[in-house]
Amino acid sequence: MELTPAHLRYLLAIYEVSQTHLDISSRSIAEKLGVTKPSVVRILNLLMEQGMIVKEYYGKIYLTDRGIWVAKRVQQELDAILAHFPPVSGELTDEEQWNAALAMTSALPQRLFTADYERMVEEEEKSRGEDGPGTFRDHDGVEPLCGIVYATGGFGIVYRM
Repeated sequence: MELTPAHLRYLLAIYEVSQTHLDISSRSIAEKLGVTKPSVVRILNLLMEQGMIVKEYYGKIYLTDRGIWVAKRVQQELDAILAHFPPVSGELTDEEQWNAALAMTSALPQRLFTADYERMVEEEEKSRGEDGPGTFRDHDGVEPLCGIVYATGGFGIVYRM
């Protein structure tokens, strides 16, 4: 499933909030975007299916390493579009221009945001082989569920349950 403007808006909001807050909740995202909590939950479920976030049941939201990568790439493309935004016949507010740029960004193929990341993960998996060198395990020998997830002030690891 391709990322829609709504997916990108939520992903960027989560990424932005993660820069300043350790605890990210559905409520904080709803407040940031001015939407209802049920609409946030629906989009978060779709972002989880895409491997962009991990969400604890009634709990915190974490960007996965894939989610961070994609959010940064989306932000780069969005900034490039905004920097070269074409003139239009009428005056646009900053918000209208941002929304138009986001729509243009979401029209780009998803592979532009994910291909480098997928290639990097594939190369890492090949280099370490099945459970070979480079496989992270904690002191109990438990391998992470999805690798490194971002949390303000450092990195955390989500483990298999």
